[in-house]
Amino acid sequence: MVQANTNDETLFHGWQQLNISKSLVKEELTNQGLSVEEITSILENYSRYRIARRNIMGWSLMGLGGFLGLVSCVLTILDLLPDFRGIFMYGLTSLAVTIALYGCYLVMEKPNDEED
Repeated sequence: MVQANTNDETLFHGWQQLNISKSLVKEELTNQGLSVEEITSILENYSRYRIARRNIMGWSLMGLGGFLGLVSCVLTILDLLPDFRGIFMYGLTSLAVTIALYGCYLVMEKPNDEED
């Protein structure tokens, strides 16, 4: 069971790296002689895998954006380099918010190719 799960993950990773559409995956699995139930199960697991990877990336970006925002806030409050206050306050904060919001987008939105 563990071996099958590991094989599925490497297979899913390869499909995702090649950016293969679901129809091509279904065709490939049909050519391997799998039954309709097995194909449906594999496609559902592949969708879960892709969404899980997307969520991991989204939460990581939200964490990075939050940390970068904290650093920006602390550097602005400490005002160690007054000449760079604008860069810390506006530039770094804007970058942090953009990164965090993109992470939110990845977590909250379902990709178009997963809507079946």
